[in-house]
Amino acid sequence: MLDCGDLILRYLERLGVAYVFGVPGGSIEPFYNALARSERQGGIRAVTARHETGAAFMADGYARETGRIGVCCATAGPGSTNLLTGVANAYADNIPMLVITAQTSLNRFGQGAFQESSCTGINTLDMFASCTRYNTLISHPEQLESKLLHALSHALGQQPGPVHLAIPLDVMRHTVEDASMALGLTAFIPNEVVPDSGSVQRVVSDLTDVMQATIVLGEDAIHSADQWIQLAELRHWNLVTTPRAKGLVNSFHPQYRGVFGFAGHQSATEALKPENADRVIMVGAALDEVSTAGWSPDGLLSARLIHLSRNPGHLTRATMAGHVVLGEPRHVAEALLKDLGELENRASLIDWDFTDGVPEFVEGRFRESCFDTSGPVKPQALMTYLSKACPETTRTLFDTGNSFLWGIHHWNVGQPGRPLPSRNLFHIGVGFASMGWAIGASVGIALAAGDAPVLCVTGDGSYLMSGQELTTAAQENCNVLMVILNDSSLGMIRHGQVLGDAEPIANELPRVDYAKMAEAIGVESYRITTLEDLHELDLTSILARPGPCLLDVLIDRDESPPMGVRMKVLNETK
Repeated sequence: MLDCGDLILRYLERLGVAYVFGVPGGSIEPFYNALARSERQGGIRAVTARHETGAAFMADGYARETGRIGVCCATAGPGSTNLLTGVANAYADNIPMLVITAQTSLNRFGQGAFQESSCTGINTLDMFASCTRYNTLISHPEQLESKLLHALSHALGQQPGPVHLAIPLDVMRHTVEDASMALGLTAFIPNEVVPDSGSVQRVVSDLTDVMQATIVLGEDAIHSADQWIQLAELRHWNLVTTPRAKGLVNSFHPQYRGVFGFAGHQSATEALKPENADRVIMVGAALDEVSTAGWSPDGLLSARLIHLSRNPGHLTRATMAGHVVLGEPRHVAEALLKDLGELENRASLIDWDFTDGVPEFVEGRFRESCFDTSGPVKPQALMTYLSKACPETTRTLFDTGNSFLWGIHHWNVGQPGRPLPSRNLFHIGVGFASMGWAIGASVGIALAAGDAPVLCVTGDGSYLMSGQELTTAAQENCNVLMVILNDSSLGMIRHGQVLGDAEPIANELPRVDYAKMAEAIGVESYRITTLEDLHELDLTSILARPGPCLLDVLIDRDESPPMGVRMKVLNETK
């Protein structure tokens, strides 16, 4: 016989899951008992976050790194509601996640039990309904197996995201027969969606004679990015990425024009204009504010658009597009490459021009500041230096606020002429944009990435919200370099108020020595007041050894980040 918790873990083991992230409590104790048994046998083990939101962020990061489902759990009542922000963040970013929450015993529903969150109390099931792909209460042990499999199939489908199982205390304590493990997991074999052949041929015919085009890679283009880059090289077309997909193209590629959209580059905007692109091919991304530069009519939103994705949710807003194709985009890329004939003249002849360490698409004052080593640290110079100093295997996360603005605009992916890893190592949580996301997610990524270093760039505002998760990184001996952009303010708010001619209010934070805070919990730390301080550190050694390290970087608070697109949207109603 198995407890219900053991049954859940057996299925998760078959999917390759190694960790469950959460915070224990009375109503979820039977599941933690199952985790204890699992850990003793060398199976899935529990990682204890300091806050349930952090646990959800960790599961998010684990899923991004492994491509498997991330798992988080919480007890009844406030444990469940604390998960909500992290779950919503994963939902907005299409991250597969299994969320397990406890309920008080069924026979106590409606009686005011401690932390009751049933349909007759504070109804947490209703709360999860709008931010999950599947959401259900397990009211009988006999339901568990089938509902678990339904949930997993939704989480790992073509429109991935979080799923939620609410399990009462007495149900979780029930036992089931071992034989019930006979059900298969064939629904979770990666089933490729092949696009309609007629649609593919129409795209090929439309593009055959096009001389000027721009390919826009979104985050879901990861499985076909090499083919689209190859096509751009053959046709001498422009390459652009959305903010989420920045890590798919070498920043120094001669045909790469940078990021279009949120915190993007003017050269990417120019590459999408009608005079420079007869067709715009968007691969694996949604037409949201972040990827369309605030729904700019001069960019993606025209009949010139060819929109390709395996995720039907990406295509719902493409009503203006000339072509919309549902299915794996690589089939379209392969058909286009085949149509071009022999490939002997491919970009072995690509000319990687000499570079000063900053891509050509970084312009104006932003470019000048990349080389400024005077006074308080310029965020532009910090990003430029770190992106060159960190090993090519470094996983990088940029938190909500000025952190991801500077990261999108200034983090350099790769080195000139060198191939990139066959994965996206650049991560932002920009869909729901939860402050502190990167802190928890960096722990989940680090646990999955083994010895590979993880860089988390966050602001002091986000760190004051979620910095306690650094103690989880220390407890788990995670190789995370935590970089805090310390300007004693909510920087994005402060600069936004100035740029939007709003009242300067509620943006100041206390002056805090975050290096001393880290030292107090036993984490190696350094306070960086000038770029020379950073140059003196042996980052290679720091990133090569286990355990976290924190850099408290006093940045120039007067440097305004690249947030013009965001301000345009905010000011539209004025």
